[in-house]
Amino acid sequence: MVVDQFPMFRLATLLARQLSSPVATRIKRYAVGNPKVGGRVCRCVAQSYHECEWMARTWALKMAGISLPKNARAPPLRDQTALNLGGDLLGEIIIFTIGSLIIIFEVNRQADIKETKELDEKSEWLAIMLSLEEIQREVQLQQQTIDRLHASLRALDSR
Repeated sequence: MVVDQFPMFRLATLLARQLSSPVATRIKRYAVGNPKVGGRVCRCVAQSYHECEWMARTWALKMAGISLPKNARAPPLRDQTALNLGGDLLGEIIIFTIGSLIIIFEVNRQADIKETKELDEKSEWLAIMLSLEEIQREVQLQQQTIDRLHASLRALDSR
């Protein structure tokens, strides 16, 4: 198997799939166990997610024709629920980011390979065109030589 044809994308996605669950679990454990991260980041992420989910549900209910009070707001999450949800979300965000970076890397790599191939083909065509022009010049020079020789033969023949 040629090294250039090694399926890096498949290897990277397999690796990301294998590492995703342990990485998410470890991030969640760290976030929940660390008061600074758990208290600030996890709760903030979880509450933001909860509010977005609440707004989506109320919008869907309004579209279904069910009326709700105008000042209906999402109830705040309990601390432990927010910590767990925030840890889960952080793990998923990191896994999604890693997966996205792998895909972006592979797409860019494939584009570079395609561009290199196109440049190689263009340079090959350019080389062919230059060779053709050189052959045409040689044919013109040989035709001029043949014409001179014909003229010399006619001059000798007329004597």
